[in-house]
Parts: sequence; structure tokens; C-alpha cells
Amino acid sequence: MNPPLRFLPVLAVPLAFALIQVVISAMGPPAAAADPEGRPGGTSLARYLETFALDREAREILESERAWGDDHTALVVRVLLRLMLAPPEFVEAWQGAAVPIASLATKPEDVLVHAVGSALFVAELTLPDELALLAGRRSVDLVRLRTGDGTTIDVVTDAAPRAWPRWRDIDEPAEVFGLPVAIGVGPTPMATAADDGRWPTPPPDQLLAAARVAWHPPRLPGSAGMDVGLLDTVVDGQKLTGGDTEAFYALLAAAGRAGEGAIAKAAGAPASLIPLIDPAERWFERHRGEPIAIEGVALRATRIEIDDPLRQRQTGIDHSWEVFVFVNTPLISVGGKAQDRYPVVCCLRTLPAGMPSGPTISEPVRVAGFALKSYAYPLRTAEGTEIRREAPLLVGGDVAWQRPRAGSSQDPLGWVFAALAATIVAGAALAVWAGRRDARRRAAQRRVSLPDRFVPPGNGRS
Repeated sequence: MNPPLRFLPVLAVPLAFALIQVVISAMGPPAAAADPEGRPGGTSLARYLETFALDREAREILESERAWGDDHTALVVRVLLRLMLAPPEFVEAWQGAAVPIASLATKPEDVLVHAVGSALFVAELTLPDELALLAGRRSVDLVRLRTGDGTTIDVVTDAAPRAWPRWRDIDEPAEVFGLPVAIGVGPTPMATAADDGRWPTPPPDQLLAAARVAWHPPRLPGSAGMDVGLLDTVVDGQKLTGGDTEAFYALLAAAGRAGEGAIAKAAGAPASLIPLIDPAERWFERHRGEPIAIEGVALRATRIEIDDPLRQRQTGIDHSWEVFVFVNTPLISVGGKAQDRYPVVCCLRTLPAGMPSGPTISEPVRVAGFALKSYAYPLRTAEGTEIRREAPLLVGGDVAWQRPRAGSSQDPLGWVFAALAATIVAGAALAVWAGRRDARRRAAQRRVSLPDRFVPPGNGRS
């Protein structure tokens, strides 16, 4: 690539974002929609595409009888990129108005269709050089689906789930909201020498462009309606980033749909924390999203408001709880210091009724949640310096609080112990008073090992 052009792929997407914001502003405020659930209206998909000269009239070339060529592929990818860049509130409205693909007209209006079925084959669709330069990428994914009634669909999409093998027959439960762009035709990916397989025949009944093809494996969190492919963009060893946002809220929503006790049942007994915190294990790369249970002491529980109305509708809650749980471990060395417990950051939908909250609690709990990532945080030492640490981050979940039992009756032996305790209280008072300063110092040292405040994505904070 020539030096003057080497920055174009990097700049293409940011420039496209900026252009879309300008165009959307010129389109005026979204029109209000009569939605029974109170969701806001948005610009119609037809109007949105027309703004970028991608409406049905502009796409007539895709309905011609010409053999499929690079110009057809370029047009479909342009549509895909615009769908990927659409504002989330627009996409929510378009998906809410989507029609089943089985009821699709021969020449449909510009609306999304909804299809559920099995993903059968995935391959990379290499882009023509000029389009690749403008798009800032060399390829997109093409997914072959089959619905329950036997309709065959090809979907041009941003990226299919990473776990789906390329160029091999698969059978995975999938769902898509996509824009119909052609009937009975579509691109055919070409395998390289390293690929072992061929794109299936015959041509698809429908060709769609869709930002995502959702994957719902029949186990949690997929069985609770989460698109597990969202976990592909989560990055370990960092604070929560933009790539974590969709997976974070999708897990929070799936925890609500799973039902009380479902995650705890799937997780089983509390697990050892060592594989999760040992970098050599690379545990999250193999188990991301899985239900897992921990048992420890909650030292802080803070209410976190969910301000974004879209996220409120997605999760069904207007706040969550950040809970720092310290779990006992074998004696380990962390940062050159020996310790026998380790923090786990838990972002939970609810707390048990009556459980204390705040910055200085000490409550025994068992938490079952979805394992999202190894979360990096800055830790302030007693000397005032800042060091980097990582902790497992769990999302959602079931919480069991081992609350103290009030008003329980004592047997005669219990009264004996109570009497003995009373006799030593006076003698112990002096020792307690003398050791109070040391206790405060130990408490301060204990608290300094707490991570700094956890900030969930999408709250306008970095």
C-alpha cells in the first residue's frame, strides 16, 4: 500500500461515524411512535437508507438477472456498514417492527425481517480492493441459514461468532434481524488453499444484510436469550471498554430471564478461584460467559444507577449492585506479598432482602453469576502509590446471604456459656480498649486491598 494511503483504512470508520451523525442531525428529531410499552419512535429504516442513496430504487442492480459481480458485493457491503453505524435507538425501533421472513413479500419494503433457524456454514467474503480500502477491512462474513420451514438464507454480516468453524458444516441455533437485499442470488466466497471446503449450493432463497447473526446455544446464558457471540469482543486484562458493553448488558438481561436459582443450579458448588486468577491458565478465554459460583465475604455493596432508557428496557431494571467479595484461597503471592484471599467483582441485579449495603460491610455470601472477564483496576497502596491488579468479574446472578439468625432459643449448655462469657467481659474490656487502635490500623490495611470503584460501561464515565 502506498504511504499516503496507509492511514485511509484507519480513518474510514471514524469518518463514517462523523458523517452519519451530521446526516442524522439534518434528518431532524425522530418522530414519536405509538408504542404500547412506551419505547421512543425513530427514523424509519426506509428513510435512513434513502438518506445514503441505498433505498430499494438505488439497489435495483441487485434485482437484475446479471451474474453476481464485485459491484453487487460492494453495494451490499455499503448497506451493511450503514446498518452497523445506525444509532441504537433506531435499531431497537426497526427490530420491534420487523416482520417474520415467512411472510415476506416478493418485493418487500425497506423493513427488517426476523428469522430463526440453524446456521449451516460460515466463510469469509473477501472484499474488492477498492471497497476494502474504504471500509478499512479485508473481509466480512457470509452465513448460510435454514429456517424451520426450509427457507435458505445467506446473511452478509459484520462477524459471525468466533466459535463457529469456517469452511465446515455446522449446525448451530441462530437468529437474525436483517434487511432483504436480493432474492435467489448472492455472493459465493472463494476458498483459499488453506481452506478445506466449498460454499454450499444451490443459491439462497433470500439474501440479507445484518449487523449480527445471533447465536443461542442451548445452555446458559444462550438458553436465556443471550447472543453468546457478543462475548467475542470482550478483552481481558483491562477495565471495562467499549467492546465489553454489549456483552455486559446482555448478561445482565439474561440473568433476569433465567429465573431465580437457575444460574446457581447451573454453576454447582463454589469453584476454586485459582484457575481464574492464574494468568497461565487463560481461563476466561475458554470459559467466558459460563455460570460459576463463589463463596466469600462481601466488603462493599454499592447501588449503580442505569441511566440509559435503552439499557433499562434491555435489562428490565433501573439499577444494579456492585459487590466486592473476598474469597479464601490457598496462600498465594500477589505483587510479591503473601495473601490467602482474593477479590472478585460482582455486578448483580439485586441483593437479598435485608442484606446491608454500603462501603464498609462484612457479610458472608454465595454468588452465582456469569464469568465475563479478568477486570483490571488500579490499587492504591498504604504508601500512596498506585499499582495494577486484576480480579474476576461476574455478572448477573443469584446471591445467597448467610444472614444472622435473630431470636433463636438456646439450650441449657448455651446458658452456661453465656454466663461464662459475662464473667470475662469486664476483664476483656481493658484489652479491647487497648487494642482498638491496632484494630483500626488492621481495618485500614484490609480496606486498602479493595479495588477502586467499578464503573459499568455506558454510564458516561471512563
